[in-house]
Amino acid sequence: MGKLQPRSFERIRSGEQILIPTYANNAAAIAAGITAAKYPRRIIYLTAGGTGSVPCLAVSDGTNWRQVAIGVNAI
Repeated sequence: MGKLQPRSFERIRSGEQILIPTYANNAAAIAAGITAAKYPRRIIYLTAGGTGSVPCLAVSDGTNWRQVAIGVNAI
């Protein structure tokens, strides 16, 4: 019998879109109870959270939200 995998793997295999939780910025995420300490390794999308208030991804390192800039368009 195979190892049970989280539902997210089933969703990826089936081609289902996985939506990333979206917040305006880090403060809005924290106000909603989504803290870096509570959700280590979580990825969230910030609509105005990057440098210069531009959209970015944020990844929890277990202590802080780390910004991942969104670059040029995908090819």
